[in-house]
Amino acid sequence: MSLRSTLITCLLTLSTFHSARAATPSPKAESNLICHTNHASECYPQIFQPTEKFQTVHDDQNLPPGLHVRMNLATGVKEARLNIPEPDGDVDSSSLTIIDDSDLVGYQEAGEEPEASPINLQQEKSRQQPFLPPQHDVAESTLFTDSASDIKVHASSNDKDILPALSNLEDLSHSYHWGLSLAKDSQLIHKLFQLLLPSNLSLEVRSLATLVFGTAIHNNQAALTVALSHFYNDEWPEGPLEAVIMAFLHEQSPLLLNRMMFLLSSLCQDQMQLQAFLDAGGVELLIKTFNAEPMAVDDRDRLQKKVTHFVLDHLMPIAGMGNQANDNDSLEEGSDPDAEWTMIHLQQLSQRYPGRQKDKL
Repeated sequence: MSLRSTLITCLLTLSTFHSARAATPSPKAESNLICHTNHASECYPQIFQPTEKFQTVHDDQNLPPGLHVRMNLATGVKEARLNIPEPDGDVDSSSLTIIDDSDLVGYQEAGEEPEASPINLQQEKSRQQPFLPPQHDVAESTLFTDSASDIKVHASSNDKDILPALSNLEDLSHSYHWGLSLAKDSQLIHKLFQLLLPSNLSLEVRSLATLVFGTAIHNNQAALTVALSHFYNDEWPEGPLEAVIMAFLHEQSPLLLNRMMFLLSSLCQDQMQLQAFLDAGGVELLIKTFNAEPMAVDDRDRLQKKVTHFVLDHLMPIAGMGNQANDNDSLEEGSDPDAEWTMIHLQQLSQRYPGRQKDKL
């Protein structure tokens, strides 16, 4: 065993979770940004936005309490996510969980004084400096504005005029700022939603619109919250989740179904969306999608893998079945679950979550 491997093994024995009061509510999504350059794509939120997956924590970001914080020993980068219990033995050998109470400075409840903790002067000075307002790259801003305008004007056309605009937005939406900007534009969000629905538009347009929507809200809690706020009202009683359900019921295109699975996974970062999906008989829909035919072998494998990852990421944790994901009798170490494993667990989940609207499917 190498010295590095021995060191990592020893350090992992020190792992612990970042503790928090059980009564502390989840922080609200913040849109204040920290920008150190003129490129909006390099901005990030003042308060770290946690999801179920580890994300990089910048030195001048404030961490909400109650997160699982670690130092990735392979990269030397601090990372954090929501505090989700891990199955026994499920330890990432490239990381070490750490506790750094100094990161909570600037994020305490009203009236509370921060606990005394050693903070070096450079960190304290960085935190006390005013946050730079976003200074957007002119080219990026122009590209976003023009592309959004093209979609608003041509979204109902039976042609491919909006494909370049959709492609531009998909590229931009990987950044926190542009994903949030897209979500805040209610007219643009509604147009994208309309592109998800069955229509005379090409499959290429619909699948790319699905990818844009999913990319904008993926691992971007603020964008997800704002995007959903434009739906489920008198004018727009349904939202993107209903478009996903409709696609699972009626579509056969592997490309569209794969991207609908990506959108579904992004939407279900919101627990109310996940519960709504389950109430609509979502597990039965996943079984139907998992067994979709006719389909080429490679396309079916990709789609089945997305369904499997959705089960692992979203359903197993809430069902309290996390330990079964690492059952040595059903999985080889380091391998993805196979089709048989996924179907067994989908059948179990269908009994637990039959869905109140299953009779309507």
